[in-house]
Amino acid sequence: MQTCNHPADDCEICFPARDYITGDGFNVARCRRCAQVVTVPVPADIGRYYPAGYYGNAGGRRFPAVMEWLQEKLYARRARRVLRQLRGKNPKVLDIGCGRGLLLRAFQQNGCDVTGTEFSDDACRFAREVLKLPVRVGLLHELNFPDHSFDVVVMWHVLEHVSDPRPTLAEVSRILRPGGVFLVGVPNFGSPEARLTQAGWFHLDVPRHLSHHTRASLETALTAAGLQPAWAGFFAPEYDMFSFVQSLLNWLGVRQNLLYNCLRGHGAKVMNGGNHLGSLCVTALLAPALGLISLPATLLLGWLGCGSAMTICAVKEKSETPRKLP
Repeated sequence: MQTCNHPADDCEICFPARDYITGDGFNVARCRRCAQVVTVPVPADIGRYYPAGYYGNAGGRRFPAVMEWLQEKLYARRARRVLRQLRGKNPKVLDIGCGRGLLLRAFQQNGCDVTGTEFSDDACRFAREVLKLPVRVGLLHELNFPDHSFDVVVMWHVLEHVSDPRPTLAEVSRILRPGGVFLVGVPNFGSPEARLTQAGWFHLDVPRHLSHHTRASLETALTAAGLQPAWAGFFAPEYDMFSFVQSLLNWLGVRQNLLYNCLRGHGAKVMNGGNHLGSLCVTALLAPALGLISLPATLLLGWLGCGSAMTICAVKEKSETPRKLP
């Protein structure tokens, strides 16, 4: 499938946005050619937007222990839910962009034969060295996995790092066996939180997030790749409650993602020091109150199908005739 490079003349600007780490400016735009909402321009050297602390130290935590404990419990629950849709023993699972490998380990602990991928050795050091998981380095299309070689493929908050998701989804469909399961999680660009806070939305994260998805746009792309959505979820506690707080703080004008940087562990900071005393004071005053209302608010938004993060589980069709995108 031909990728779309989203030519500048064919992009309709939605709003400008700035990288909270470097201060560089970008635009969030809708491509008239493929209808995908994207970050433009795509940086020539995307690696410079992933500072050393982004992945944390190999032996350390990225976030407070209680947050990582919650994340591990949620990953275990998601792995079990996906595996309930499969039949057979020792399913083969591929986690594309597995990061620190916590979700991949959850599948391994449920009896799966697991493989992860990452784009650099730094990105997967924790998964390899601490969790001892098998992780291959390279882009998906470069790794040349055989046709129909996996029962489950996972892209957990990874697809948004791809400028045009369609070729990636076509490759996922190729390596997934008929009847296999694809689990994808992305930020929900169609959520009220995203629409309200726009450039201040915590999950926007330009330019690391290169594509921005609504339920309709993602399901259209999945169906075109021969991946039929089976169920969707709109509540991810490890993301939603914090995103609610941080997005509103950003919207109110405090230093963008300051609370997020403060909560990151030693060796996992991504923002340089600076005189942010005013923002720290406002954050300290407002964050507890926003935190109290974040749980009922995000539960309601999730129940209404418009939470700030969405999860879609799709099943590969038995037919090998993927549909064309409109």
